[in-house]
Amino acid sequence: MSFPDRYVVSAPGKAILFGEHAVVYGKTAIAGSLEDLRTYMLFEKRLDGYLELNFPDLDLQYALLWPESALPHHLVEIDGKEQKDMVLNEKLLQALKPIVNEGGEKNNIPLNGLQQVASLAFLYLYTNISSKQTSWCGMTVHIRSNLPVGAGLGSSASYSVCSAAGLLLALGHISLPHTVETSNNDLNSNVASAELINRWAFQVEKIIHGNPSGIDNSVATFGNNDYLFLSKLCTSDKLFMGFYVFIKGGAVSYKRGSQHINLAGFHSFRFLLINTNKPRDAKTQIENVRIKRDKYPDIVNPILDAIDAISMSLIKLLESGASQQKMLKELEDLIDLNHYLINSLGVGHPSLEKVHEITTRFNLHSKLTGAGGGGCALVLIPNDFPDEDMKSIKEVFSQNGFDYYETRFGGHGLAAMDATTIFTCSEEFLKIEKKNFRQM
Repeated sequence: MSFPDRYVVSAPGKAILFGEHAVVYGKTAIAGSLEDLRTYMLFEKRLDGYLELNFPDLDLQYALLWPESALPHHLVEIDGKEQKDMVLNEKLLQALKPIVNEGGEKNNIPLNGLQQVASLAFLYLYTNISSKQTSWCGMTVHIRSNLPVGAGLGSSASYSVCSAAGLLLALGHISLPHTVETSNNDLNSNVASAELINRWAFQVEKIIHGNPSGIDNSVATFGNNDYLFLSKLCTSDKLFMGFYVFIKGGAVSYKRGSQHINLAGFHSFRFLLINTNKPRDAKTQIENVRIKRDKYPDIVNPILDAIDAISMSLIKLLESGASQQKMLKELEDLIDLNHYLINSLGVGHPSLEKVHEITTRFNLHSKLTGAGGGGCALVLIPNDFPDEDMKSIKEVFSQNGFDYYETRFGGHGLAAMDATTIFTCSEEFLKIEKKNFRQM
């Protein structure tokens, strides 16, 4: 399978509505992809046998460069398109760690922790997926994102899914999705490709987070409720047309070790997504909950069961055919219950409590989304919420140093395109301002 000179792949961020932390212990979580907040990767063929990474949106103003021949392919245990259950190859991971920093040695500037783990994850994927290639000429990869990092919005999963999809496409393990399914075979091919991407992305999430639930990469892969041939991704000076979306998705329910289930009817709910700008470490928060559960199992396990019951209540509500008004009222109740339950696990933060205080003042309902300890909160916005009140609450959030995004659940999921005719050179992709990446 030939690799075009340029591919662009894109995957969304996500927000968890219900089930944070409980999902790690086999409980049900509800999550959805976000409109407008996405990662984009441009893959370019090169001819010198080198692998180059560029992270301009991670404050890395120079390229990382490795000779493909330096990667430890002899430690690879499975083929890139292997269908069996995958486990992290620790020997390969350890062998790659010293190689990561070599990519930036020519610039004499050490990589920070975020840059190191992003590079390590990509090299791990590349080494595995390219292991059976008898002749390979190298590639350059440019990574752009308008997702805030460390805010609980799935930025790492979006990155992981883009990396896996781009490499599997470039190295011939999958093809671009069928734009119109003329048979069940077409649809099955799209599903199989998306599932393979999702499995590889989950391995990257393990590298980054240690013990992830898998919900973030699933949402980033499977995206929205509608299977689309064409979407428009608009920037200030470019209009991307012809992104092929891999598979149906949407707001989903997810249980660890099980297939996600698409939830209909969720795109009608409006949210304000509040970024407190207080970075949090998901791995630390997950570990803190584990310690508390091990110490007080008779207390913590019922809390996790109650959080699971909230997720199941929402599923029943969406399936009930209830009126929009009834669903909104019950959703408000569930958000309040989840807020207090998740705080009892010790993953709250003063900034998140400030968000809750502000929203209560405006008779709105909010909760943290993600691992907690900072990061983001979701605020449910009724359709009849007055415009003047919306303006006022945004001003209050800004006065407290918080960023906000108006969004709905269920934006497009993973998408890919041949970008040869869109960008004549990578500089056109790199010069687009970060704030101008948005989905139409």
